[in-house]
Amino acid sequence: MPDICTPTLHDRALWSRVSQLPVLAPRSVRHATRAVALEGLAGRAAARAAEQAEQATRDACTHTHYHLLVELVRQSEPAGGPAQAARHPKEVEALARAVLLRRSANGALSPAAAFQALADLAEVLEPCGLPGDPTRARLPRLSAEIAAVIHDLSRWSELASPTERGCIRLLAEGAALTQRCFGLALQEVHGLMEDLWQLAERWRLMPEAIGEIAARPDWLLDGWEMICGLWRAAGDGERSAVLGDMAQLVPVMPVEVADWAGFDAPTIMETHRIGLRHWRRSVHANQDWMTGRILDSTARYEAMRARCA
Repeated sequence: MPDICTPTLHDRALWSRVSQLPVLAPRSVRHATRAVALEGLAGRAAARAAEQAEQATRDACTHTHYHLLVELVRQSEPAGGPAQAARHPKEVEALARAVLLRRSANGALSPAAAFQALADLAEVLEPCGLPGDPTRARLPRLSAEIAAVIHDLSRWSELASPTERGCIRLLAEGAALTQRCFGLALQEVHGLMEDLWQLAERWRLMPEAIGEIAARPDWLLDGWEMICGLWRAAGDGERSAVLGDMAQLVPVMPVEVADWAGFDAPTIMETHRIGLRHWRRSVHANQDWMTGRILDSTARYEAMRARCA
């Protein structure tokens, strides 16, 4: 990278952390990004946002664990039972432990191990949330934000230039394909929760397999938070300039998505991106450097990182 551009101090620090990760996944990279932001290398606003985001993630894990326990009790009792009335976390925990004690009589999993498995699963499932989204999970909210940004772009395109409309078309096509695959992946994750006792048993035996399924929705939306952040951070006079940056950030879809979704989504996405490569060829060499837009972009990205911590 230093041979073709000049990475910022933030980028170098991020690369240093990411290169040491044992597993490269959106969740682990997000934690690395926040750790670098907490050092102040992406600006003070991003540092504050990263601290708040880390606390929000911890709170979301606690909230997800609570709802998993509520769902466990619900699955083990008739409609209108005590889980419907229980509200205090201690009350829900007591009911859940009683359920686990009953279920453990016919299984190899002890109540304590099952309870710990549900706590571990809360961290893994937190970004996806539960069916019905009682926790207002991050990925369903991001999916809604993508739809809102694309709606804004479709209205804004009425006065856009041909080049800008090309960028908007790529963003809209990429978002539609991504949302389709995301819906299928999220449905599979939620399907795992139809029997939480069985899920806890599977987690103890094969946590990597469960974690891989739970990570699929995150992989599919990875990168779109930055695209939405750029649009939201741009002022009215910057919308035209930021469109090119957004189009270039449309993620390459992982090849594994073809197996997850049941159709060749990565090739379809690559077909959408071909037009972007033609657009790139029309940009003159050093154009951004000559106009000073690189400084504008740096400020814009710092504001975006504060939004997307």
